[in-house]
Amino acid sequence: MMFRKANSFKVINNLTINKSSPVSLVHFLTNRCNARCSFCFIDFNDPKTFKGELTIEEINSLTKNMHDTLLNVNFTGGEPFARKDILEIAKCYIDNTTIQSIYITTNGSLPERALNFVKKVNEYNADIELNLQISIDALGEQHDKIRKIKGLFDKAVETYKLINSLSIANINSSVNITVTHENYENVDQIYDELKNTHGVKNLKCILVRDEGIYQTPDKLKKDLLNSYNNLVLKINSDQNKKDNKNFNKNSIQGKIHRAKDKISYKLVKEMYLENSYLSPCHASSLFGVIGASGDVFPCEILEDKKIGNLRDYNMNFKELWKDDLNKKTKKWILESKCRCTYECGLSFNIIGNYRYYPRLFLEFLK
Repeated sequence: MMFRKANSFKVINNLTINKSSPVSLVHFLTNRCNARCSFCFIDFNDPKTFKGELTIEEINSLTKNMHDTLLNVNFTGGEPFARKDILEIAKCYIDNTTIQSIYITTNGSLPERALNFVKKVNEYNADIELNLQISIDALGEQHDKIRKIKGLFDKAVETYKLINSLSIANINSSVNITVTHENYENVDQIYDELKNTHGVKNLKCILVRDEGIYQTPDKLKKDLLNSYNNLVLKINSDQNKKDNKNFNKNSIQGKIHRAKDKISYKLVKEMYLENSYLSPCHASSLFGVIGASGDVFPCEILEDKKIGNLRDYNMNFKELWKDDLNKKTKKWILESKCRCTYECGLSFNIIGNYRYYPRLFLEFLK
């Protein structure tokens, strides 16, 4: 069976024809974070930033009212492991929805919490794929300086090694390098040293995007793109040699994700400088974002297009998603040819567009 809990026909029909309900969601579990990265889009100076987190009872109710096409949830923040009830949140999604995988974006500062989490989730349901994406943007003390946590680099590498030392097929950790104005001149060295000195074999990269309170200096954008391109070449080369394994190579979802990443890298290169329109965006249909306090958005970028707050819909996600405001938002996204280099959004633009299927299929077979 292609999808263990979800109806395969419904999922495929939704992806290719209806495009009416999410197959993946990003859930900001909290805005709390022990880091203060210069390129973060969260405004930590705003006192409202930390108010009104959804409770575990609300999340349990929320997950009981989701579509049966949902295959993945990405826990992020803030620092998601700042929530001590993260395991209970995961269980809500596992018990109440049709997810097959949980991705977690983390700064890696809490290795024991991360290790305990993946062990407990695997004990609870061994079918769920777990992927921790650990952010490392520089080496040693320079990484600590960028993210403003002493000893963070060593903790992040420790988290990576602890998770992968479990040697469980459904559990994987990778390191994600964000190319920014602070590290673009050194990303090749960062990649090589992580790989050759620190034993980090699973590496990805993203290009920093303008979002929230962060704006990339215009004069540096071309240099950032060149550094990103060089890093992508290294990653693709190592993946082709089987030296870089970011996802479960034995699962359909893992293979699709790897194939999708290769296409996504190419799209970012084509779009970044000129903001070129390449294909329709499926935010507000196949993909959405749940904020820490229950606000729902089409994606992280469209902060001015809030669809609604779950508390106003009695935590019923399906009711919020079918609201007229979301229909109008979806129409606006398509008619305005909304586009960006937000990787999570690009993922479902690729999977939901026929034009990418030949490339997706060829990459899937490699």
